[in-house]
Amino acid sequence: MPGTENDNDENGSPPPFFVYYNPRIHSLRLMAILAICIVLALVPFWVENAEIGPVLVIAGIVIVFLIWAYMTGSRIRDRSPQVVVDTNGIFVRDWHIGVLPWDQIDFIAHSSSVRRGIVAALTRSRRGPYLLFKFIQVPKVVPSTSPPLSWLQKIWTEMELQEPAIMEYGLDAKASVILSAIQDHIAYWQSTRDETSVEATIVSPHPH
Repeated sequence: MPGTENDNDENGSPPPFFVYYNPRIHSLRLMAILAICIVLALVPFWVENAEIGPVLVIAGIVIVFLIWAYMTGSRIRDRSPQVVVDTNGIFVRDWHIGVLPWDQIDFIAHSSSVRRGIVAALTRSRRGPYLLFKFIQVPKVVPSTSPPLSWLQKIWTEMELQEPAIMEYGLDAKASVILSAIQDHIAYWQSTRDETSVEATIVSPHPH
């Protein structure tokens, strides 16, 4: 479950907030993927005199689904935090940019208060709720894999960072809860800043 390490820090700052994968959701997804694989694998046996061409196409689809199943299964076992909100900023594992300081975030909004953009429609199928971010400057992507996969990861991530978002689906915390933790940390960060510093990060109203 999402949570914090301590109720309060000694300096009065909000405690760190951690978000993990939701094993239950990914287990249900894995079962659905494997069920589709089984059905597809049985199709050639249900058709008399199945030609090699369609069989190869079905085999290719099954392989793709098995790769998807492997990735889903790895998320069930992965207990590393996917999102970390603390005094240093926010860390989102899928962004591959490390910890993003609060002063590099220009805007944060809940999906209930934003319209889906063209880039979002092209780069991901966004199932709400989610949090949408706007950065002061797009940070450098640091791939977590080795070439050639790192090249594809870098291209894909850079596309998604044009409209960076945290998707609620598959995580063990609601987008509204993550937004609340972000609001607490930004409020503390802003309260400890020099009054002559740059304008504050804008956070959309909390969704009801």
